[in-house]
Amino acid sequence: MVIEQLNLLLLQRKTSSLRLDKKDSRTVHLREVLRVKDGDEIDLAVRNGPRGKGVVELQGDGDLQLRIEWQPQHAPDYYPISLIVAISRPQTCRKILDQATSLGVRSFSFFEADKGESSYRQSTLWSSEEWKEKIEQGVAQAFVSYAPNCDLYESLEQALKANENSSGGFSRIALDNYEADASLTASSKGVDESACLCVGPERGWSERERNLLRQFNYRLHHLGPRVLRVETAVIAALGLLASPFWEDGELGTGE
Repeated sequence: MVIEQLNLLLLQRKTSSLRLDKKDSRTVHLREVLRVKDGDEIDLAVRNGPRGKGVVELQGDGDLQLRIEWQPQHAPDYYPISLIVAISRPQTCRKILDQATSLGVRSFSFFEADKGESSYRQSTLWSSEEWKEKIEQGVAQAFVSYAPNCDLYESLEQALKANENSSGGFSRIALDNYEADASLTASSKGVDESACLCVGPERGWSERERNLLRQFNYRLHHLGPRVLRVETAVIAALGLLASPFWEDGELGTGE
């Protein structure tokens, strides 16, 4: 995994010490980019667990040792916003996984859209662990510890049903360039504490999918007259939905 920025070192389990091999990309970043010295502290966290501080001990063989002190467990630090989005080009989905995680979504539901390209599902992004890595990069970038769930579905209907079963009352929002009857800019100011955002593929929703959205009580919204890339629309919409939590100044109330 290539590390572009190491705001926080994310671990899979809680431990009192950690030794990183000299060839580990994290070690290379800490030594060559951040230029850490003995006694320096770095921030770290357990995936879906507490945050902590790691005291650096440089080893003569090039390895790096960390002595770790943990903070108390804290509540989920994502926002109560779920994202349902069509499986798009792999490079588009990579951006969405990383950036939407950084913005604080609590779950991803990717689905195969009527107008989507079926081959996208076969990408190594999904067949390997790469999608998990993109989420963890987003978590580390945001300086938090809780990672959103991510599931793949064969259709929009399956994704809508899954989110219906896992949520209580929530604002239901779908983006659409053609039949939207409200601007998300205005409507987002009145959303409930919890929200679910639906975004279609590059070629837009099919009529069948629009009917499904209406059947599940999703209201169609737009982001203005410009046609945006899928990843741009996702990030712009999430920014509007998350902005009330920024005003509160709290890290999220995911559960």
